[in-house]
Amino acid sequence: MSRPLASALLVLVSTLACARAPRWVVASAPTREEVEVLLETGRAAQLPPHTITVREIPDIPVREHLRPCCAFGSELRASIAGLIPIPGYRIPNILGPEDVGPHTYDSGIFTTTSDGRASAGFDAEHNGLVYTCRGGFIDTAHVRDYVDWALFFAAQIGRRAAEGGEIALPDEGGRRRVVVRPLPPELVERYGFKQSVTALAQWVAFQASIWHEIATWFGWASVPGFSERASAFSPEDLYSNLLGSKLMLAITARREALNEFSYNRAVDGWFGRALELLGAVPRGLGNEVTRSLDGLWWDSSRRVPDPGLVQRRNFGIGDPVRPWLAPEAALPEGVRNALDEACGADRAPVVFANPSGVEGISFGDYVTLEIEVDDALAKQEPFASRGRQLTQRDFPEIVALVREQARVEFGPRVEQPD
Repeated sequence: MSRPLASALLVLVSTLACARAPRWVVASAPTREEVEVLLETGRAAQLPPHTITVREIPDIPVREHLRPCCAFGSELRASIAGLIPIPGYRIPNILGPEDVGPHTYDSGIFTTTSDGRASAGFDAEHNGLVYTCRGGFIDTAHVRDYVDWALFFAAQIGRRAAEGGEIALPDEGGRRRVVVRPLPPELVERYGFKQSVTALAQWVAFQASIWHEIATWFGWASVPGFSERASAFSPEDLYSNLLGSKLMLAITARREALNEFSYNRAVDGWFGRALELLGAVPRGLGNEVTRSLDGLWWDSSRRVPDPGLVQRRNFGIGDPVRPWLAPEAALPEGVRNALDEACGADRAPVVFANPSGVEGISFGDYVTLEIEVDDALAKQEPFASRGRQLTQRDFPEIVALVREQARVEFGPRVEQPD
């Protein structure tokens, strides 16, 4: 047997060994009522609106697992509780497009198979930062998180579109839920059911990502005792989050999420093509770009989780969302020449639209992210003054306060890539 064939068989056997039952599968068999409607037997008026469409929406489970990544920088050193250095430990962080592994919905360190065995999903994803010519740094874990969140929201909003309802979410800096109101007929008639639902889902997923940045800035951590403030509003976060939520739009438009397996492979395909579009560079060059930004965007003398590790923060939560490209002036001539060769003539940044509504219809009127902040946040401003109850409408004012705090802590140019 040839070595390539043996390797391929080994990968296949390993994959099958770790396989588990899919977390969702949409039944393809139509009901009798649907057959009568589609064959025009005169029963259309008796079928509730959206019945056919809603049956095609899988009941996708909420995300529960931790997919950690990444404080900005390369070969990062770490410490325990910010006090005790860990000798010899390095976090490489930087990837090339060839290093990005296969996606798994809700992957994480604690992902298990259906029979309780540990899954290799998290390790197989190989998450990190990829530098791109037109999109700056892309955090692959953030992309994966928010394509998963957007898909979850699309499924749950779609299943509640006719009558409204609530979507319970795991706590994150407080109790969270999404309130869904019945979709207005004019929205559905104008844009179609699927397009309306997915647009709302993509929007609320990005709002949830803004809250994650806010919560981590004020001290909430996925792992208690391990501060994530160093990565709150990191230069690549919001852009990566929005990219992930937009991948959901493409995947659902192609009906590629009807079961978990096809969804995971669709993420692989669309994410790979998105990295091509953005001009992903090889890992070695990405490392050189990252090291060139040492002292400007980050400080290699600091250790994770020191909040001072990341010196520049991106607060671009509005419309559109623009990437941070490495400033030419910060790059040595050799790195600039290598980027010129890798990127070619097309260096225009890819700017993502981030609308909050369509033609007079505000998404926030029909889908609302509600948060009741926990005790640790409630003691801090602005929560101490404005109270525990928040929605996404409060985010711009809170982010403005975070921006002012960051200017005091890191200097007046904290929000500029320079």
